[in-house]
Amino acid sequence: MADCEDRTTVILVRHGETEWNATGRIQGHGDSPLTALGLEQGRRVAERLAGEKIAAVYASTSTRARDTGELIAAPHGLSVQLVEDLRERSYGSYEGLTVAEIGALEPAALSGWLAHPNREQLAAPGGESQPQLSARVMPALREIVARHPGETVVVATHGGPIKSAVFAILSIPLIAWDLTWVSNGSLTVLRGTPDKLRVACFNDTCHLDSVFMKPRSIEG
Repeated sequence: MADCEDRTTVILVRHGETEWNATGRIQGHGDSPLTALGLEQGRRVAERLAGEKIAAVYASTSTRARDTGELIAAPHGLSVQLVEDLRERSYGSYEGLTVAEIGALEPAALSGWLAHPNREQLAAPGGESQPQLSARVMPALREIVARHPGETVVVATHGGPIKSAVFAILSIPLIAWDLTWVSNGSLTVLRGTPDKLRVACFNDTCHLDSVFMKPRSIEG
C-alpha cells in the first residue's frame, strides 16, 4: 500500500448553475453561461476552499466549468489548466433541447429510451453512452492524480463526469444512475493514488445556503 504522504486529494466541483440548467435544457458539450446564482455558487466554493493548500486547479474546456474553476483558482494565485476529456457527456442532437421538446420531435425514441432497463448504456443520436464517458474521464483523473502525489487539487467539471468517477471507483451498476444527484456547486472528494482511488465525500453542499439548493436538471 502506498504511504499516506503519496495519496492525492482530488476535490471535484460541479460548475455553478447555468442558463440552460435553469430552463431544463440538456447541455452536454453545448455551452451556456453561468447565471447570477451560478456565479454565487462558484464564489461560495472559492470561499470554502480559500484556506486549503491547493496545488493546481483543473477544469473541462466548457466555459461553465472553466469560469467556476477560475473563481476557485483566484485566491490561490493559480491559473486553470483545461482538460478536454473532463467535459460532460455528449448528448448529440439533443443538446439545447428540453425533454418535452425531444418528446415532441421524437416521441417513439424518447419513450423507448425512458423505458429501457439500462438506458445509460445507450447514446443519444450523435452522442455518447455513459460507459464512453467513463472511458475518457477516468484516465484523465488518474493522470491528474499521478502529477500531484501527496497534493490537493481541484477539478471543476460536470455532473456526469463526477458520477462516472464515483460509480467507477465504487463499482456501482449503471442501473442506479438516476438514484444519485450531483448539485451545482457541490464538492465530491477522492483520495488515493492513480491505481487506487477512494471516495471520501460525495455531493457536499455545506457551503451553500438553502436558497442555492434548488433542484435543477438537466445533464451537464
